[in-house]
Amino acid sequence: MEIEQTHGHEVIDIVCSHPEGISRKNLADVVSRQFGKDARFCTCSAENMSLGELLSFLADRGKIELRGALLFPGGSKPCEH
Repeated sequence: MEIEQTHGHEVIDIVCSHPEGISRKNLADVVSRQFGKDARFCTCSAENMSLGELLSFLADRGKIELRGALLFPGGSKPCEH
């Protein structure tokens, strides 16, 4: 049985829609409402991640930034597909 996964771009888009920053809790609330509390995520190079795993993955690649208690869009360009 294949697990339905949401692409990480969806989460990046949510972060980008909050240029003033968004807390992890608020992001988790938005993600839970939009994709379900048990949502799993994928990217072009990784699969089956929790939200926490996805956020670490995206931060390591410069797609999002953690400044203090808030998440912001990163400076790294998203992949194109």
